[in-house]
Amino acid sequence: MEVSNRTIVNGIKKRLGNAKGNWAEEVLIVLWSYITTPRTSTKETPFSLTYGTEAMFPIEVAVNTLRVANKDEESNAQDLRINQDILEEKRERSGMHQAAYKHATERYYNQRVKEKEFRVGEYVLRKNKASQALPQGKLGPTWEGPYKVTEANKNGAYVLETMEGR
Repeated sequence: MEVSNRTIVNGIKKRLGNAKGNWAEEVLIVLWSYITTPRTSTKETPFSLTYGTEAMFPIEVAVNTLRVANKDEESNAQDLRINQDILEEKRERSGMHQAAYKHATERYYNQRVKEKEFRVGEYVLRKNKASQALPQGKLGPTWEGPYKVTEANKNGAYVLETMEGR
């Protein structure tokens, strides 16, 4: 959800330029572009995953494009029913694409992980987010410690001893 919101806010910023007061007029355009743009992870648009068919741009109706001029109401209704019937299959296929995309992204980032093993007796710092021992916030400390490694388990867990009193 945060990524979607950030994308929409960035789209509004790009459309506005310096005219920051006119954001209400630009919201619909940005939202329309967001729901009609295919996602990399699913290879589908959010609109098509919701309604089972691709969106028709408002300008196509106003200008009377070839797509609108050659439409047949009966075949259009038939096509919409077919699209509704295969909607679940489309969503499942989209889910498989999304899982494959997630796996590929995970593999890409995991290739760059450098494992670090600590030995008993070494001094280490620990991220404050792990234990939240110190006050959090933007100005709070990132690291806490130092700690001394007193025991290393086979599964990669470490027992730490605080060094504050020394």
